[in-house]
Amino acid sequence: MILAHDVYSETNPAYCTYVLGTFISSFISVKPEGPEVVAAYLAIPLALSGELEPSFLGTNKNTGLIEWLERSPIVQIGLTARLNGSFDIVTEAVRLACFSDTVVLNSQARLQLGSRKLKQSARQGLSEPSRNALKRAERLGYWFGAAGSSRVIFEAMGLTV
Repeated sequence: MILAHDVYSETNPAYCTYVLGTFISSFISVKPEGPEVVAAYLAIPLALSGELEPSFLGTNKNTGLIEWLERSPIVQIGLTARLNGSFDIVTEAVRLACFSDTVVLNSQARLQLGSRKLKQSARQGLSEPSRNALKRAERLGYWFGAAGSSRVIFEAMGLTV
């Protein structure tokens, strides 16, 4: 039996909204003011990338961004192309998240969780790769929150803002 990989289901705005909410939730547990919106354009593509999944093995919320990057320099290979290729996907996710009040964009361009909460039970219906993407988003939230500003995060990854 051949299993097809459903790229559409993993890049649709509703699923990406869930990924974004998971990222924000873990970020604000470290840094309550929330991530700058620009961080979503880095976190979502990294979390959705099954190709990068091996780089997350053996990590946890305490690993940290710098240690993860030192262990897995492959993350930075083709990163700019990955981010540019996912720009529209992330934009649609942020829009849906804001319109549905799952996420709020405040006046400082920071993302906060909105009044509509993510249903944890929704995870059970997801495939294993999709659940793993949520775990990666969660780790990235912790790591980005602990790293400091978006500028620090982008510079650590070899990018400029």
